[in-house]
Amino acid sequence: MSSAETGIKLYLNTILKNKSGIVGVAMIILFIALSIYGMAAYKNVASEWNNANYWRTYPKVAMPAWMIYFSPNKIFSTKTFVSQPKTLYSSSSYEIVQVDYKFKWNKGSAPSDVVFYVDTSSPIETINIVWKKPDGAQVTLSQSSPSEATDLLSYTSSLDSYISSQIGYVPPRVVASTLSKALFGYEGKGLLNGTVEKGTYEAKITLVVPPHTKVVANKLYLEGNAYGIFGTDIYGRPLGIGILLGLPNALEIGFLTSIISVIGGVIIGGISGYLGGKTDSAINWVTLVMLSLPILPFLVVMSYVMRPTLLMEALFISFLVWSFYAIIARSSAQSIRKEVYVEADKVLGIPSYRTFFTHFMPRLTPFAIAYTALGVPAGIILVETLAFLGLAPPGLITWGAILNGAEQNFAAVNGWWWWILFPGLMIILVSIPFVIIGFSVERGIFGGR
Repeated sequence: MSSAETGIKLYLNTILKNKSGIVGVAMIILFIALSIYGMAAYKNVASEWNNANYWRTYPKVAMPAWMIYFSPNKIFSTKTFVSQPKTLYSSSSYEIVQVDYKFKWNKGSAPSDVVFYVDTSSPIETINIVWKKPDGAQVTLSQSSPSEATDLLSYTSSLDSYISSQIGYVPPRVVASTLSKALFGYEGKGLLNGTVEKGTYEAKITLVVPPHTKVVANKLYLEGNAYGIFGTDIYGRPLGIGILLGLPNALEIGFLTSIISVIGGVIIGGISGYLGGKTDSAINWVTLVMLSLPILPFLVVMSYVMRPTLLMEALFISFLVWSFYAIIARSSAQSIRKEVYVEADKVLGIPSYRTFFTHFMPRLTPFAIAYTALGVPAGIILVETLAFLGLAPPGLITWGAILNGAEQNFAAVNGWWWWILFPGLMIILVSIPFVIIGFSVERGIFGGR
C-alpha cells in the first residue's frame, strides 16, 4: 500500500472516529440523495422553471402550508372546483357553452387570486363571467380570445370599473389580491378593506366557441395563501422544488471549484517549495499577485461579459483561488525538503520528479483532502453571490437567483419572509458538513483533538 493511500485511510478514520465527522458525512450523503431524487422527479420541471405560464394555476406568494395550523381561518390552501359544461345554443357559425360553479366560502380572508381554467378543442372566441356574491350583488367580467387559464389580472379592465363604481377611484397599484378582495368583499366604500362576505358564491362562465367545440377540462381555482413546505414566489413557483433543483447545481459547482483549485494549488505550491531558489521565488511572486486579485469584482466582470456556463464559472473561480492553497502547500513542501530521505534521494541520483511524487505528494494529500472539503462552501457561496447579483449561468436554477427574485420583488417589504429565509438557509446548511469534515481532517493533520 502506498503512503498516499495510507494517509488517506488515516484521515478517513479520523473523520469516522469523530462524531461531528460522522454527522458531516451523513449530511453529505443526504444532500447527494436529495440531488439525485430532485433531478429524477423534476427532470421536466427544471426546463419550465422560467416559464410563467407553466405555474399559472399555482398560488402566488403563498406561505408554507404548515402555517395553516397557526391560523386556519386566515391561512388556507388552494380550493379547486370542477363543473359539467352544458351547451346553451348551437348553430353553424358558433356555439354558446356555459359552465356553472357554486361554492361556499367561510374563511376570514379572500383568496390571493381566482383562476378560471377552461381547456377546449378549439380556441375560445369570447368569455363572459358573471360573479354572484352571497348578498346577490353581481360582477361581470369579459375578455376576447382568452388563453385556457385566466386569472383576475386578465380582467383588470372590468374589475377596475367595478372598483371605481364602489369606492370612487382605482388603487394606484392593482394586484391580483386586490382584485380578489373586490370579488369577495361587501359592496360600498369598504369594498377593499379586507372584510370578507361569507356564504355561497356563484360563477357563471359563458363561452362563445366555434361549432363542435368540446370542453376538454374546466376548473375553478381559488388560490390559497399557503402551499407546500416552503411556500411559493410571486410567479407561483414552489420554492421547495426550486431549492431541490438548486441543490445539485450547488454541489456540482462547489466540488468542481474546490477540486480544481486545491489540486492546482497543491501541485504548484508543492513544486515551488520543492525546487526552491529562483524558480521558487518566481512562482511565489505569481502566487502572491494572484492572491491579491479582488475575486468578486473580477468574477462579476467576467460573468457579465461572457455569461459563462457552470463549468466555465467553476474554472474562473478556481483560477482566482488556487493561490491560497499554493501558499500553504509551498510552506509544507519547504519543510519536507529538509527531511533526510529527500537528501538521500539526491545523493542516490534519483530523478527529481520521482522524489516529488514519492515523498512530497503523498504527504500533501491529506492537506489537499482537508482543504478540498473546506473549499466547497467557498465555491458555493461565490456562485450563489453571483446568481444573487443576476449573473447566474443561463438556464441554471440557483438559490442565489431565487433570492435575487425576492429582492427585485421587495419580498422583505411585503412580508414574504419564506421567499428569503429558506434559500438563504440552504446556502448555510449545505456548507456545514464540508466545514465539519474539513476541520476534522485538519485536526488529524496537525494532531489536534
